[in-house]
Amino acid sequence: MSSTNGHDTSMRAALAAAEAAASRPSPADTFNIDREGPAKSAGKFRALQQRFEKLNEYCDETVAEIRASLERAPPG
Repeated sequence: MSSTNGHDTSMRAALAAAEAAASRPSPADTFNIDREGPAKSAGKFRALQQRFEKLNEYCDETVAEIRASLERAPPG
């Protein structure tokens, strides 16, 4: 098939398909697993867990202080 200006449309279609394929990641890149990713994630998770434990302890202490102060307050 030829277009009106003399260019082969099937060649254009093949070129467009090749350009589209080149813009997609290769299967090797798609399935390339970052081996350090899980270790990094586990480290971040542990750090967050420790941070939340400290925050939880702080909240427990604060609530205990508030309750103690309410018990000491004269009835009003």
